[in-house]
Amino acid sequence: MDDLFKREKYGHLSRSLAAGGEPRFSYEIGNIAYWSPGPDIAIFYDHDGQSIPDPGIVVLGEIGSGADALKKYDGTVDVTIEAVD
Repeated sequence: MDDLFKREKYGHLSRSLAAGGEPRFSYEIGNIAYWSPGPDIAIFYDHDGQSIPDPGIVVLGEIGSGADALKKYDGTVDVTIEAVD
């Protein structure tokens, strides 16, 4: 995943998701979110007070703790996301 604005790691998906849910224009640290224009997925690790532009994001999940560990990686980092039952 690449870094964007020193607040999120994002990666381009090979195809769009059929994600439902209300678009949001704000985020919390630890949010795992889908941004449809990319189509990209992002993990927010810091907050800069900025809002998300149209069409917003759909939050898919959340990292309960430790998302701020991504701060120490300035550039690209490999990330694996798995669903938890």
